[in-house]
This record gives sequence, structure tokens and C-alpha cells, in this order.
Amino acid sequence: MEESLVRKKAELILGGDVRIPEGFRAPFRISKSTAGPGAGKRGVVFAFGGTRVKKGIVDSGGDFELIVKEEGYSLNRNGETFIDNVTIEPVIFHAPGQAFFNMDNRCIFRCIYCKSPNLEKGSRVSGEKMASMIRGLPEGTGIGGIAITSGVAGGIEETVRGMIECVSVLHKEFPNLPIGVEPYVNEKSQIEAFRNAGVSEMKINVETARKDIFDLACPGLDQDTLLEMLDHSVSVFGRGKVASNIIIGLGETDGDVEAMMERLCDMGVVPGLRPLKAGPEELLRISGILGAPAGTDAERVVSLAKTQKRILEEHGLDVSGFRTMCFACGCCDLVPFRDL
Repeated sequence: MEESLVRKKAELILGGDVRIPEGFRAPFRISKSTAGPGAGKRGVVFAFGGTRVKKGIVDSGGDFELIVKEEGYSLNRNGETFIDNVTIEPVIFHAPGQAFFNMDNRCIFRCIYCKSPNLEKGSRVSGEKMASMIRGLPEGTGIGGIAITSGVAGGIEETVRGMIECVSVLHKEFPNLPIGVEPYVNEKSQIEAFRNAGVSEMKINVETARKDIFDLACPGLDQDTLLEMLDHSVSVFGRGKVASNIIIGLGETDGDVEAMMERLCDMGVVPGLRPLKAGPEELLRISGILGAPAGTDAERVVSLAKTQKRILEEHGLDVSGFRTMCFACGCCDLVPFRDL
């Protein structure tokens, strides 16, 4: 992708919502996320220059404006064209090209940057319900994979059992679709159980580049356990089939991020870099515990993505092995080997 568009994607990721014109009718169903940076918002996937970004949409305000043209769309910022020749891509469930389910947004843990536990509570989504939703997709829908994430509701072991039950149902019904999961696990046997149920890709998030930040940001969780589970996951699923997010913007330095990426890649884990996206409530919590976030600008996002690509190359890793979850979606981050 052109360098100028790489930077613009970074600016879109970091920026606010997109204002849509009055009476706008999206060409596809509008998504509402219950996990990830867009949790709680209506979202649309905007594609341009071979990449895509999922943005929240609003009827008023926003940092960007959608302009409807005779052929296609453009995005404006401050009254001027920001990106021309924009298209809108369909979202299957939460993401383009895949059915990405949040089994339960409830969570007994309270990571200070997470929006999901503050959303309207709902009942747990069963594997049967997920399968029914996939069966109900219009004929010809291009679904390339299934992914499941979840908050930890009730307890770690109970949540893991619930996710494994979902995987078992989905794998039995759709045996040719790859399944990825994003759990919190604390026992090696849980990883093997996911594999036996039909999971082909694993994502366990270390969340922060430094353990001291993690301990303050995610009370009750253990980063050392996460790293141990990631190491074991590589032995179960293989190098390049295990991923882990690192949030940037919580007070860590670029050196901290690089050190954590090196540590993950040494294991065979592919690190993803997720710029902090926090609403007013989350920012208040973060400021009270970690101090006011200094903010992360587009230059830092692009620079770290280039470092990420270099480290992956040095370890013989890339993102091509993933057919589910964040690397396959590519809407919330700069993706090495695809965007730059």
C-alpha cells in the first residue's frame, strides 16, 4: 500500500467516528460490535487502496464525514477530501469475511481500558445459536472462517468450557471452516481441549508491553501465565498459528513494545499491535490508575508497524497463516505484509 495511505489508515484508526449524511442507507447490514475498539457502536467497514478500516458511524459530530458520490464514496476531514475512491464492504458478524462471535460480554475482570463489561448485559450465546446465525446468512455469502471471543463470566474454567462447547457444535456443522478462538486460559490442558474440539488458530492477548502496566491495568489476571499459555499454544498449533495483541498507548515506550514483540516472536507467536481506543469512562479509569495517557499519533503507529514487520521477518513469521480473527480482518490495526 502507498505510504500516504498507510499513514491515513493509521489516522483513521486513531480518529473518531464517521458522520453519515441524513437519510443514508448503507448497501449492507450495519454492524454493532460488543468487543474490540468499536464495542457498543454501529460500525461500517470502509475499504480503500487494498486495505480496510471499521469505523463507528454517527448522525452528527464525528471526526470524518462520508460523502456519497455518483459512483462510490469518499471520506472528508475538516471539509476537505481525506480519502477518495472509498467502498463499503459487508460485515458478516462483527468482521468482513468471517463470523466473529462474542460468546459473552460480561466479565468478572475489570481491565481499565475495556468497554465490553459496561455494555448492556445479555445472555450467553450458545454454539447452537451461532450455528443458526451462520445458517441464516444469505446464499452466496463468502464466509471464510469462524472466530469466538468472550469475557470471563462466572469463572475462567466455566467460560473455557462454554467456548469449547461452542467450538464443538460449530466444527461438527461446518467442518471445512477454520475456527479461531480468543480465550483467557490458565491451564495447558485447556489449550489441548480447544484443539481437540476443532480449533485451528489461537489468540491469547498479553495486552501490555510491560508487566508492571499489566498488573495495574488488569487486576486479577496474570501476564506470566498468559506467556506460558502462549508458549504451549505454539507447541499445539504450530508457529505462525498463534497470535497475541499488545495495546499501545498505556505509558509504554517503543523499546518496551519492541522487547515484547521479540519475546513473542522467539516463541513463534505473531504479535499484533492495537492502538488504545478508549471512551470517556475508560480514559477516566486509565488516568486514575496509570496517569493520563500521552496519546499515540499516526507516526508512532506507522513506525511501530514497520518494526513489527522487521521483527517478524527476522523470525521467519508473517500473518499469512491466519484465516480468522484480527489478522484476517485487518480493520483495527496496520497489518504487516498486507498494509506495509
